[in-house]
Amino acid sequence: MFELFDFSVLQGRYVKGAMDEIPSFRPVGKTPADVQILIDDTLAERLVFQTSNAARDLARGELGEKLDAAHLACVQVYPIMKIQFRNDPGSFSAINRLPVNDRTGGQTIARMEAMTILWGQLPNPPGSATAFKAWDTMDKPAFDAVLTTAKTVAAGVGTVDQDYELAQGELHEAIDTLDDFVTAALVTGRAQFVEESAEREVIDAIPTEPAQQPPDQAVISAATSPAAGSVHLEYDADGGTSFDVLHKGPGAAAFAVVAADVIVTVYDTAGLAAGSHDYKVIPRNSRGNGPESAVSTIVVA
Repeated sequence: MFELFDFSVLQGRYVKGAMDEIPSFRPVGKTPADVQILIDDTLAERLVFQTSNAARDLARGELGEKLDAAHLACVQVYPIMKIQFRNDPGSFSAINRLPVNDRTGGQTIARMEAMTILWGQLPNPPGSATAFKAWDTMDKPAFDAVLTTAKTVAAGVGTVDQDYELAQGELHEAIDTLDDFVTAALVTGRAQFVEESAEREVIDAIPTEPAQQPPDQAVISAATSPAAGSVHLEYDADGGTSFDVLHKGPGAAAFAVVAADVIVTVYDTAGLAAGSHDYKVIPRNSRGNGPESAVSTIVVA
């Protein structure tokens, strides 16, 4: 659902990375901090949209439940109403004109409304000294309560749907703003830096098309301890655009993520305890995760 969104954010992160690396690269006058704000705003709008989407799903589920109860009440009450007024031709004729097909929520509510209006005008059933009720717990107030609940929930769904549409619009606007900046940055970078220059290589490394398949397995090409307590890793994967680095230290039972969703292909850390440290890398792109790398073990002095 969010493949294109994730790719837009990924492009923004690559552009910011290029701006961090190239001090003279400031497309449309923005700073790396400005770009980070664009990315953060887009991620925030995604969260708002996801929250509103979840609220809409819950509201629609509740509405479906209440409409099912309303439909059942109609289906149960209608034949009982007919049988109790079978010897009252006028009432029986009016009951027969009630709607009986309700395939949508609106039709179910309209059916209940027609039934309760007629119910309020019916005389006592023939031979009865009291008003019609379908059974002991299903009199007109009980029927009306089912109707009121369904209408209240339906009105609430309308509000939730409006919130969803607004959040969706805000998300699209944020993505469009980020995409517009990325396009401007790519044009600026290619015009500013000549081919085969170091700066141009950085610009050309910014992905321009979403991945068509998940990345290949990650490969750790260098795993060393250049100084006491330190580790240096280099890794990559064909088709990989970001990576998770996982670490398991001496005596640890499981791997833990130490670098999440990073776009760089180098990892350095220091202050580690002496002993054997295991590392592995998981690649990802807009199509998902690729196979994790083989484990590299580094003995830290």
